[in-house]
Amino acid sequence: MYTGAQTARLAGCTGSQLRYWSRTGLVVPTGDDNTYTFRDLVALRVVTSLLEAGLPLPRVRAALKHLTEAGEDITGLRIVTDGSTVWACRDDGQILDALRSGQLALFLAVDQFVESVESDVRAFDAERRAFVADLVARERSSAVHPSSPRPRLDP
Repeated sequence: MYTGAQTARLAGCTGSQLRYWSRTGLVVPTGDDNTYTFRDLVALRVVTSLLEAGLPLPRVRAALKHLTEAGEDITGLRIVTDGSTVWACRDDGQILDALRSGQLALFLAVDQFVESVESDVRAFDAERRAFVADLVARERSSAVHPSSPRPRLDP
């Protein structure tokens, strides 16, 4: 549990900001005797980071409200902003648009697609080389034995 002064220092905000945010319900102390918990510190650090990124306080407030109303634990999210929109990224690859009532979107890990496609291309190339090598071997075999029938290749 952390006092107001300790919390302000650890969260990177001023004491007056902390009191204002508590009074307006942005982040309120959840510990005993009006103290702040570790989760409160994380939430406050998110607030200060979003403000430093240029997001206005009303948008920060809206984003946190939507996330908490959606039942999200912000300590388990990755928050991304471009200064006007806020996205909350879950570890399972889902993205929430935190300013649009927690609307869910899908996050695609393109680097995983790249690895998968590279693997498929390598397998395809190996199959193609084996097929061509088999054709060449058959052609050589029929050249050595001209009386043997040529293999028929259907497309």
